[in-house]
Amino acid sequence: DVAPEPDSSTGLVQVSLQGTPHQVTGTVQGSTPVLRQINGATFKLPAPLSGPLLIYRAKASDTSALATLTGLLSKAGAQLLSYHSSSTVAGEQWNVVGLSAPLPSLGELKPRVTEIFQLHL
Repeated sequence: DVAPEPDSSTGLVQVSLQGTPHQVTGTVQGSTPVLRQINGATFKLPAPLSGPLLIYRAKASDTSALATLTGLLSKAGAQLLSYHSSSTVAGEQWNVVGLSAPLPSLGELKPRVTEIFQLHL
């Protein structure tokens, strides 16, 4: 469901990923959809939503997820193309990572994050 925001260029969408509901706010820049907010956490720079993406939520003070991710990318021969981190809400941040190719497995990352999703848009 989409509810237009007051400025009419941004929409609020309720999505369910792996059975968990999330409220996201986004818009379109040029021809690319971008994420502005997820569950109240705001992205200072909107995160582009195209190609292979990894979206995860983790404790803001814990950088082990990003370190593990770079190791997994190296093993898979993939590249990190973009990285966007949200504001902190309840001690956690959302991260949107643009990848050159999807990762074959998220098993090593799952213990280091609260939630994680891999999408291809």
